[in-house]
Amino acid sequence: MPEPQRYVLGIAHQAGPDPKIRTAADGARDWFSPVELEKAAWNFLKATPTVGLFHADDTEGSAQIVESYIYRGPDWDTGDVIVKSGDWLVGAILNEQAWRLYQAGYVDGWSVQGSAVRLENK
Repeated sequence: MPEPQRYVLGIAHQAGPDPKIRTAADGARDWFSPVELEKAAWNFLKATPTVGLFHADDTEGSAQIVESYIYRGPDWDTGDVIVKSGDWLVGAILNEQAWRLYQAGYVDGWSVQGSAVRLENK
């Protein structure tokens, strides 16, 4: 049996607000416009992206980013989620430990870390 490629693809961040989320845990409702999300995706790659697990220290290198792009097609129903035009997708090859965690169901999405300026809605 050939060795698995350990490749995963998922939404790093959706464009625009999520209609299912009224308020986040911090009391705010943050989201990117499609234009700002595209800038964030480009800056992510410029900054030499690293991937860790569960926002924990010393887990960098858990995956290697091999794809990062803004989805531009029609709605894509994957069976688990609907990817919409403007969403940021990231594809990566997981290391062996991360792959085992993914297969066991412990790793199920991207959570891009960064900083931003919160603008008040008018």
